[in-house]
Amino acid sequence: MRQPLKLVPPMKPAMDDADALARVARGDVGALGEVYDRHARSLLSFAARAVGRHHAEDIVQSTFVCAAKVASTYDARGASARSWLFGIAARLVQQRRRSFARLARALLRFDLAASSSPEGEARNDLQKGLLRLSEAKRVVLLLAEVEGFTCEEIATMLEIPVGTVWTRLHHARREMRVFYEETR
Repeated sequence: MRQPLKLVPPMKPAMDDADALARVARGDVGALGEVYDRHARSLLSFAARAVGRHHAEDIVQSTFVCAAKVASTYDARGASARSWLFGIAARLVQQRRRSFARLARALLRFDLAASSSPEGEARNDLQKGLLRLSEAKRVVLLLAEVEGFTCEEIATMLEIPVGTVWTRLHHARREMRVFYEETR
């Protein structure tokens, strides 16, 4: 005999980033969870490339703590807060680099020495090349090439002129090409 169908109320559609951040700004910190679920993975990937995996989770956590504090400043014109969050993360990377530069470099060098597989060696070569870049160039290169942001978006995120972004990106690409030519 068939069981009668149970009526399940339709699921409430997930709120978009703008709605979630508006709720956070009004004191509902729980709404930040939806924004976190949508963006934490890509932020973690960016942060791992920028500062190494040892510090990436700290950057992501700090990004969302900061986002909760300044949620009322989010310009809700776009439905996604991706570039806004990446801007926060990029500034935190810059602050962290200034504060912990020597320690971060030592930990990254240790991490690079620990891997010996062919895939690990390719990743290590990329990481070594990135480490040779200044922090400013590395952040711009990662935001443009890995995360896919436009120069205009990066300029807004980092609060710098778009010409500066173009210059940093040009020099970062050139330095990476030179690095790869040297390592071949």
